[in-house]
Amino acid sequence: MDSSDIALVQSSFARVFARKAELTDRFYKHLFACMPEVEPLFRGDFVKQKEMFATMLASTVRSLSNYHSFTQLAQILAQSHARFELTEAQMTNAAQSLMAALHDVMAGKLTPEEKAAWTRAITKLTSMMVTRPATNAG
Repeated sequence: MDSSDIALVQSSFARVFARKAELTDRFYKHLFACMPEVEPLFRGDFVKQKEMFATMLASTVRSLSNYHSFTQLAQILAQSHARFELTEAQMTNAAQSLMAALHDVMAGKLTPEEKAAWTRAITKLTSMMVTRPATNAG
């Protein structure tokens, strides 16, 4: 992900975020379709969960232009999801679910370059969230 990707994602974000309700609905629909085993993890206040997802998406997009902030946010997300011990395959499914939701909601509203930049940004974030075994230093 380079500076042009960051600019493309950030400049298209207002169009994406204007449809955040539909985007979050479609994300969870895709996520549960490819990983039905995770649906029970989302019991409770699902409206709040969707709002948290949209808020974190906005925070992530804002942090893209500052690698340190982006890395910190990815670490916070990884820590908050650590209890689920997410595998690389699960995070790949989550990334694909978000990209599919973005395609559903923004079909024809993003340029091919914007879509590619979003894909790279989503892939970068989710790859940083994979649970990795702790290592012992020394």
